[in-house]
Amino acid sequence: MRLRLNKKLSLLVLLLVMVFTGCTRQIVGTKYYLLEYLPTTDNDRLSLQEPIPKRVLVRNFKIPRSYDSIRIIARFSSHQINYYRYSLWAVRPQIAIADLLVQHINAYHLFKSCQREMFEGRPEFEITGEIFQIERFESEQYSAAHIRMSIELYKYDNKERVVEHTFDREVPLHTESMTIFAKVVSDIVEDEVENFLVKMVDYFYPPDVDSLQVPE
Repeated sequence: MRLRLNKKLSLLVLLLVMVFTGCTRQIVGTKYYLLEYLPTTDNDRLSLQEPIPKRVLVRNFKIPRSYDSIRIIARFSSHQINYYRYSLWAVRPQIAIADLLVQHINAYHLFKSCQREMFEGRPEFEITGEIFQIERFESEQYSAAHIRMSIELYKYDNKERVVEHTFDREVPLHTESMTIFAKVVSDIVEDEVENFLVKMVDYFYPPDVDSLQVPE
C-alpha cells in the first residue's frame, strides 16, 4: 500500500515539475531585436542636384569573433563579458549595419548605383569597415549602450582608402528594456552614418573647390 502511494506521489511530483517547466518556458521566451531606422533626408549637405555618377558596392563589415553572433553581449568589465540568453539580434550586426548604410545612401540618391551586390557593371568604389565593439555595459550602478566602429570608402580597383570615419559612442541607459537598448544603438548608427556620408560627399565635391568634376 505504501509503495503504491509513493509511486503516485512521485508521479504527481513529476507532473507538477513538467507543468512548472512548461509554464516557465512560456514566460521566458526568446526575443529578437533589430538594428533599424528610417533615414531622414533633411541634411542640406547631402542634398545633391544630381547623383554622383559612380557605382558603389557595400560589403559586410568586419567584426571580432566574440561579436560575430546574434547573441547580444553584456560587458561587465574590460575583461569580462557574457551573452544574454533570451535577448538576441534578429540579424548579425555586421550585416544589419551594411544594409542600413545602403538604405541611407539611397534615401539621399547620392550615387548612380549603391547596392549590396553588383548585378550589372563594375563598381568604382566600395564601402566597408569594422565593428570593434557593440554591446551593453552592465553593472549595479551603470548601464549603457556602446558601439565602436569604422566606416571606410575605397577605390574598388586599387583598394586605396579615400574616406574614413571612426567613432566610439556610449549612451547611458536608464531602463532594463532591451528594446530601448536596440533603439539607442540604432540611433547612434544613424547619426554616425550621416557623418560618414557628409565626409564622403565632401571627397567627391570638396566644399572649398568650385568644380563639377568628380574624382576618379
